[in-house]
Amino acid sequence: SQQKAATAIRTKNPQIDAAVIRAALDSVVWPVGYLDFETLMTAVPLYPDVAPHEQLVTQYSLHVEASQGGELAHREYLADHARDCREELATRLIRDTAGCRTVAVYSSFEKTMIRGLAKLLPTYAAELANLEAKLFDLEPAVRKGLVHPEFGGRSSIKVVLPVLAPDLSYADLEIGDGGAAVAAFAKLASGKVTEEEVRAVRRALLEYCKLDTLAMVQVLGTLLEIP
Repeated sequence: SQQKAATAIRTKNPQIDAAVIRAALDSVVWPVGYLDFETLMTAVPLYPDVAPHEQLVTQYSLHVEASQGGELAHREYLADHARDCREELATRLIRDTAGCRTVAVYSSFEKTMIRGLAKLLPTYAAELANLEAKLFDLEPAVRKGLVHPEFGGRSSIKVVLPVLAPDLSYADLEIGDGGAAVAAFAKLASGKVTEEEVRAVRRALLEYCKLDTLAMVQVLGTLLEIP
């Protein structure tokens, strides 16, 4: 992988392995959902029955594409910052992803969090396991099959998106990365905010998470166009 990145940077030409990409995408079946989580983790727990540094899923964005290149539907959830909403989030997530045959993610993070929810909420364990079985990680397909000189040897969605979809950008968002999202939600949960700040931060969190899943739509679309 390092040699491919070095070659791409030295020659200023993308290193594309179409066979690797096609093999990776063979398992993608529509309708496809594009899923991204945001979480909360604090040293001092902000809710009852939560351990120090325990990671709580607080938000998700889900774009649903009924057919390849078809119209998108968007579904989202953002927890009430005043309480632990993981059970409510899980039930909404199960409902929102029910019609998807593939659920695209970018990294193994969502799988880890879904397993955590299943352990926490055994009543929903079977449905969450069914969701986990639908997950398809886009990141390895990009890392192994599409090495662009402007990626700089990396493959994170924040690096890939500006190259593959320059019309989409995190630069103008009030919250532009996962760390900022965690910090913003923790500030809400602390209660040390005005009502105006609450509305602004919640709006910014929704915008950020929504762009993450829209980015995945663009990435998969680009991979599918490679001959």
